[in-house]
Amino acid sequence: MSQVEVARLVLRLLKIEALYTIAIDRTEWQLGTQWVNVLMLSIAYRGISIPLLWTVLDEKGCSDDAERKEILQKFIDEFGAQSIRFVTADREFCSKEWLKYLIEKRISYRLRIKASYQITNARGAQVRASRLCRSLKINQRQELRGKRLLWAQAVFVAVCRKEDGDNVLVIASEQSGRILLEYGERWKIETLFGILKTRGFRLEDTHLTEVERIAKLLSLLTIAVSWAMLAGELEVQATPLKTKKHGRLEKSLFRLGFETLRNCFCQLTTNFRQKQRFQQLTLLLSCT
Repeated sequence: MSQVEVARLVLRLLKIEALYTIAIDRTEWQLGTQWVNVLMLSIAYRGISIPLLWTVLDEKGCSDDAERKEILQKFIDEFGAQSIRFVTADREFCSKEWLKYLIEKRISYRLRIKASYQITNARGAQVRASRLCRSLKINQRQELRGKRLLWAQAVFVAVCRKEDGDNVLVIASEQSGRILLEYGERWKIETLFGILKTRGFRLEDTHLTEVERIAKLLSLLTIAVSWAMLAGELEVQATPLKTKKHGRLEKSLFRLGFETLRNCFCQLTTNFRQKQRFQQLTLLLSCT
């Protein structure tokens, strides 16, 4: 199956409909002297992101504008720009060319920018972006009034002054009153990377370095992530997850589903009840 076919499959399996919140990010790991570097486009879904498209880069380090445009354009060609709620990404993915591309395509965005970028203040003067946080108290958030100019493009800005000095500055295509919260959807792809790697499928332990093989394996893992989410959703129908004192669930839907599938596989040959359970879980992968 091609990446696009896998993308269409998981959207049908999980019954995810537009508008989609798209998170784009990159993960890498080292095997000996060789680096594996993956640029990924995902959509936010129930506490994590579901991978849809990816590019395995043949070198260490940041992706470039052409690679980012290519992966997003591939999504647009298949699902349409109108299906996108907004695109969110970290500082690595905010450049003059990338911002221009999103605006030309009329795609909404929530992008974190670097503190060193030059942007206009309330009086229209060019200042270092970090100065927009100067009047804020520690941990205070604010969505600035009116548009500001960044690289001659009109953007809306939300800021948060952090205690450690690493201030959060996010630009958006429109003012929503929730820009920082919406940008926070980006963190779901970090959760996904943890699931694919050390906290789940341990992708880096496969020792694969060939671009084609890694790309094919990611297709299988995308289906596996979706299957685990479906299994988790099935489990909570019978036994709802408890909420802890801090307000979070005792475990995520993915973790619940992942453990359900793992337990089933481990006892498949010795436990008749698990054989029946396996048949039920397998039916989750049917789109009919």
